[in-house]
Amino acid sequence: MSFYVDMVEGLKRMIGPGKKYSNPTQMAKACGVAPNQIIRYIRQERGKHIQVVAKVLDEVGAKITFPDGKKTDNKGDMVHIANILARPDEEGQTLITCEDKDTPLAFSKNWLERKGDPAQMGILDVTGNSMSPRIEDGDMVIVDQSQRELFEGRIYAIRIDREIVIRRVAKEPGRILLISDNPDAEPRRISLDIKNEFAGWAAMGRIIYVAKDLP
Repeated sequence: MSFYVDMVEGLKRMIGPGKKYSNPTQMAKACGVAPNQIIRYIRQERGKHIQVVAKVLDEVGAKITFPDGKKTDNKGDMVHIANILARPDEEGQTLITCEDKDTPLAFSKNWLERKGDPAQMGILDVTGNSMSPRIEDGDMVIVDQSQRELFEGRIYAIRIDREIVIRRVAKEPGRILLISDNPDAEPRRISLDIKNEFAGWAAMGRIIYVAKDLP
């Protein structure tokens, strides 16, 4: 078949019950054109210009490929992120998964992979306003536990003994500073010794996303 006929047949296969577009009007609306334009293409009544272009494409060997016309199901492209607690395991190496929480939330796999490792991410409910207004009490954050190397200016979940705090990181020679965004928080700065292996603290993961309710 020619390029023009392939195009017409491809459009026809994408329109109908159970397909991406139930009728030509729906396709036209999605394309931002008048419905009669799509109908004229399907009936091969479109003007000579497109047919001239089609002849050129036939000559140069161009091919046209259409989707199968069915509505796509993107469930396979979603990743469920488990809820976690602001509490470390016995070894202090990872945050405990919350077993009695509602069904985990789903996020785009591609979006998560651009930010880190989805397999090591968890959703944490925030308590307190030390990072207000960026992160408020009751907000949900995604913690990527694969990102434990501390970079200045980024926000991390940090274990201090058995307590988990969320703070912005700054650095001084031999020390890590955990800074609260909220100027009224106490303490505003927590200083950690990076040379002391018995200091009792560890980075648990980077905060890569925050979700909040609007007032």
